[in-house]
Amino acid sequence: MTADNIVLATNSMRSSVSSLKKKLSNLKVQVELFDAELDKIEGKFDNILTQAEIYKAKLEREMGRDVRRLERELALLRKSPEGVAAAPTATDNEIRIASTVAILESILRLICDSADDFRLISEAFLFPAVIERVMSAEDSAYFLEEVPASASVVVSRGREYVAWVREEYDTHLTDPETWDSAIDQVTDWWRNDALPLLYGSRDEQWDIDMPLTLTEMLTWRDIPAERPINFSAIFDAYEVYRKNKDAVYEKTGLRQFELKQFAFPQ
Repeated sequence: MTADNIVLATNSMRSSVSSLKKKLSNLKVQVELFDAELDKIEGKFDNILTQAEIYKAKLEREMGRDVRRLERELALLRKSPEGVAAAPTATDNEIRIASTVAILESILRLICDSADDFRLISEAFLFPAVIERVMSAEDSAYFLEEVPASASVVVSRGREYVAWVREEYDTHLTDPETWDSAIDQVTDWWRNDALPLLYGSRDEQWDIDMPLTLTEMLTWRDIPAERPINFSAIFDAYEVYRKNKDAVYEKTGLRQFELKQFAFPQ
C-alpha cells in the first residue's frame, strides 16, 4: 500500500470516527431529552397520585363524619319517645375540649388586640403543644375547665411582651426573616412563662415541641379550605369549640373574666 493510500485510509477512518462521535453525541442528547420527558411525566403522575390521596382522605373524612352523625341521630331517634329525635348533647370530653379552646382563645384575643402577627406566631407553638394534645384527650392535665386564677397575670404579661416585640422588631412577625429571628423567643415565653402560669406547672414535653412553620401558619390563616386536610386535629378542636362555645361561656367563668378585663384593663 502506497503512502497516499495510507493517508486516504487514515483520513477516511478519522472521518468515520468523527461521524460516529457526532452520532453518539446526538444520541446522548436525545436520551437526555427522553429522560427529561420521562421525569416530567413521572412528576405529573406523582402529582395525580398525591391529589388522589388527598381527595380520598378528604372524602373518607367527610363520609365518616356523615356516617357517625347519622348513627347518632338514629340512636337518638330510637331512644326518644314517639320517634321524635332529641337534640344531640355534647359529651363530657367535647365540653372539656371546648372549654380549653375557649379559655385560650379569650387569652389570645385579650393579649393580641391589633397584633394579629403575634397571635399567629403564638398559635404556631400552641397548636402542637396544647391544642393537638387536648384533641387527642390522652392527657387530661391539658384540659382547662375553668379560667385559671393566673389568667389575668398572663394577659398582663402578654401585653407587655407584645410591646417589647414591637420595640425589638421593625417589621411584622410574618416577615420571613423576622419570623425566623422571633419564633424561638416567642415560643420560650409561652413554654417558660405563660403556659406554666396557666397550668400551674411546666411540662417537659414543651421543650421538644416544635412550632409550626411560617408557611404552615400562613396556609392556616389564608386558606381555610385546607384546614381539614392539613390541620385535621386543630380543625376538629375548633369545630368542637364552635359548636359548644355558648354552653361553656358561663360554665368556665369566661364571662366574668372578660368583663373584668374590659372594665379594668391590665
